[in-house]
Amino acid sequence: MAKLAAHPSGLHTAKERERALRWLAGLAEADRARILASAAQAITAASIRLSGVDADNIPYISLLLEIRRFGFDAIRRRGYRAAGPEQFADFQRVRESRANNLVRERPSPLREKVLLRWAMVKELHGQGLGFRLIARYFSQQLRIPVSPSYLRNMWQAFGQDGADGRDMP
Repeated sequence: MAKLAAHPSGLHTAKERERALRWLAGLAEADRARILASAAQAITAASIRLSGVDADNIPYISLLLEIRRFGFDAIRRRGYRAAGPEQFADFQRVRESRANNLVRERPSPLREKVLLRWAMVKELHGQGLGFRLIARYFSQQLRIPVSPSYLRNMWQAFGQDGADGRDMP
């Protein structure tokens, strides 16, 4: 097995560095901006610490160091350093930012399709059909594969049982 040269960032293989950059791209915009800003501030300190490294690589290395400091390599615990209590708060921040990305940036296409036909769901349910039959109708007639539990959850979220007067969001 070939020995690996020690990389100044601590991410020794190209695959690890690629995974770190993909992880950075998956964060929320505010977190990415904070990491990039702190990496830019750390360039001068890194140039002093990394005197033996080519000057063109210092911004890249400082970016990788900031990605590690933010908590990249401690998240999945797959051969990486174990997280300390300080980084656990970082995990919570990362999870919240990823959840916010899912809510804001990627609306569910299934939800859009079902909401376009929500009047049909109300009509069929009003006629006494259950969510299982409505889901079968959606998949066979409209070619929209939806589960009965998804329809039931949407029905409860919109308060269609008469609990509150909301019609649709």
